[in-house]
Amino acid sequence: MVSDLRVELQAEVDAPRARLFRLVASADGLGQWLDGAEFEARVGGSVRLKLRDAEAHGEVVALDPPQHISWSWDWTDAPLGRPSVLAFDLIEHGRRTHLTLRHVGLPSRAQRELHEQLWRYWLGRLLEAAAEGGADVTSAGASAS
Repeated sequence: MVSDLRVELQAEVDAPRARLFRLVASADGLGQWLDGAEFEARVGGSVRLKLRDAEAHGEVVALDPPQHISWSWDWTDAPLGRPSVLAFDLIEHGRRTHLTLRHVGLPSRAQRELHEQLWRYWLGRLLEAAAEGGADVTSAGASAS
């Protein structure tokens, strides 16, 4: 059974949804805010991401451009021991985009807390990459359960 422990972070960004979607759904885009990315943007496509000295892997489980992408997630060197999924949802509001990052299925509260810290940092990097492309972040927030 998949755990209901999750991390959810949100931001409002003054940028077109298509520009933000490229940052979360292509190897080039992911490489702008992560330390490295190999990414096949198709359901079943392979995902391999470098975050500092750690590496995560998985495969794309859902893709609905430019609104949603999600992939399975596990650490290569320290597996979580159960499946988890990382998802990005982008909803357009005029010239702004509401971005939600959601990581679900985490195995314990300790892992949820660790991943919340991790995603707060990397979401900041994603928003910096969006700003370099001309975006303006108007708000950001988080919730965990």
